[in-house]
Amino acid sequence: MFPAPLRVTLQLALVPPVLLSLAACVHKVDRLTIDRVVAVGTDVGDTRKVCAMGEALAHPLAAVGKHSRPELALTIAEGTAAVCDEADAWEAELAAERADANLPAGPGRVAEITDARERARRANAHAAERFERSFQAMQAAFGEVGATGAACPKIAEKDEFVYAFGLVTGTLALLHDRQAGGANDIPMDRLAVIARAADCLDDARWWHLPSALRGSAWAAVPGSGPEDVDPWALLEEAASAGAPSGVRVARAMQVLIAGNGGRTDVMTAALAAHAASLDATPQNTDWALLDAYATEVSLHQSDLLWTRERGHRTERFGEVPADEAPPAEPQVPDLFGDEDPFGSGEAPDAPEGDPGGADPQVPH
Repeated sequence: MFPAPLRVTLQLALVPPVLLSLAACVHKVDRLTIDRVVAVGTDVGDTRKVCAMGEALAHPLAAVGKHSRPELALTIAEGTAAVCDEADAWEAELAAERADANLPAGPGRVAEITDARERARRANAHAAERFERSFQAMQAAFGEVGATGAACPKIAEKDEFVYAFGLVTGTLALLHDRQAGGANDIPMDRLAVIARAADCLDDARWWHLPSALRGSAWAAVPGSGPEDVDPWALLEEAASAGAPSGVRVARAMQVLIAGNGGRTDVMTAALAAHAASLDATPQNTDWALLDAYATEVSLHQSDLLWTRERGHRTERFGEVPADEAPPAEPQVPDLFGDEDPFGSGEAPDAPEGDPGGADPQVPH
């Protein structure tokens, strides 16, 4: 073995190369995730697959470096993982609405509603926690965003998506935290931060999402935006301008904010526009995942509306159930008619010696 002083000297000499190696590893992980994994994942409109991937990758990515983490990759992993919890929260919210609409009055109905709402609260809290980790990872990568009077961070063109994604997850973190009763203490001024940070992105390049984020912030907190800007008009303008791109995230933001803000009039019109856009404009194949997610966001708000009025999910996306129209009995198709699907189609032969087909005598 080396003498102790020499051993210490050798160990110290190894520190810079090791740190450089770790830093290079972190950079490679970031680039592989953003340049390859994200590029492939966004082509496929399967949100459950992507959320499972985020759940699987979040811990390994965080363990890559002790003093330096692949923050770009973590922004994506934590944000997509939150979509799993969001889906759980949506299902629980619908369960509460179905119990309220369909179960007879009594202790059982109250218990079912209470249980479903508690499940929704827990799932919303977990979704908010993951969305918040995504937003914080984005800030670790680009620096604090949206500070009053601050300049925009330097963002490489190939990393603009991560920045935009982080602004969305920062917004969703707050919305889900409100649904969870403020379990994560995410401050309301987050929306003003997002609105200012969105100015650093080009509207036309990113499907008019930046304008939708600004409109969402100003609509959610009345009076927080410029006096000469109607936030609801801005949301409609952004949603309409973004729809021809085949990536309808601005429309989904409008539906979501209107639903959370109790603006049913705005939401129903936006749902009709979303459905019409799906018929008129094909999904952008390069960003199929984002467009699929946008449709799921709008569909959930539609499901809530339909369940409150009819007791079940949306039958026709883009339409609003009329209060006066009674629900029809569901028609169950008769797949086989009068024919026995398990028979041969011929009458069975009568037992030998019993032309009348009487029950055979079993000897004792």
